[in-house]
Amino acid sequence: MFMLYIRMTVFILAVALLPASYSYAQRQSITIDYQVNDATMSYTGFWRGSTFIVDAGFERNVIVATLDWPPYLGRNQCQGGWLLHYMAALLLQAGYNPEFRFLPWARAVRMTELGHADILAPEYEIESSAPSDVIPGSSRLNHLALSSALAHAPVHYVAAADSAITQAPQISELPNYSLGIVRGYQNAPQVDQVIDSGQVIVQQAIDDAQNLNLVVNGRVNLIIGDPLVLHTVASANGIDRAAYRVLQPSITNQPLYFALSKTRPQWQVLMQDINQTIPVASAQQLRQQLTERIDEHCAAQGTY
Repeated sequence: MFMLYIRMTVFILAVALLPASYSYAQRQSITIDYQVNDATMSYTGFWRGSTFIVDAGFERNVIVATLDWPPYLGRNQCQGGWLLHYMAALLLQAGYNPEFRFLPWARAVRMTELGHADILAPEYEIESSAPSDVIPGSSRLNHLALSSALAHAPVHYVAAADSAITQAPQISELPNYSLGIVRGYQNAPQVDQVIDSGQVIVQQAIDDAQNLNLVVNGRVNLIIGDPLVLHTVASANGIDRAAYRVLQPSITNQPLYFALSKTRPQWQVLMQDINQTIPVASAQQLRQQLTERIDEHCAAQGTY
């Protein structure tokens, strides 16, 4: 009885000490359901720590190295976010059991380039000259191959609200500024080329929240990011939107891809299966279906 009391005490303390980021999403299973050719598809995924797993009983499994990128996907998002559902549904439709491992992005990149994961996602466009951050003397595209585009997301420069910079600089002006970027991120091909050339003073952050803090606190002149992501992390971290300015025009509207590890066996087969699935999913309005159902569920639960 005494040992049982100790175990219960330890368990209660462990629950009490869970970090605030221990999320709504992690406390429950998640159902991914949609229709294809009037047939209802329904799969249940569950959280194991920071990994989200959907076992549909297929013969093939696929490991996806990903990140918390709210509001698109993340462990703290209601239902994990629409992009988690969409990526899972695409892989399920392609005949794979997906396992999403949520990691700091630089670690996710390393894991995939070294072949410890099948897919890095979501990934922006990778310019041909982009060097690998993992394997010296090689390019990122030596180790990764991009699928067809899944979706698109805007990329902007962001400055502090009190900055003299009021509009997006031209590429030729970029060396005049210090720039905050997230370690391991692709940003935009034309910007990354300038960064890789060493012409710009760069500070690297571990995630979008830290990157936003760099510019708000005056440690860099500009950062690069998706405004929706930055607004979301600002709200979550107590940063006033009035403290920063999203500059216009946008740098680009970036495609989002699955980036497949060329080190993994059968990666070409996986690529073929994914690329055959994406246009079919688009024709079936799969993304819209999933987004609407998540919105309805989260509104009903009051978790938006």
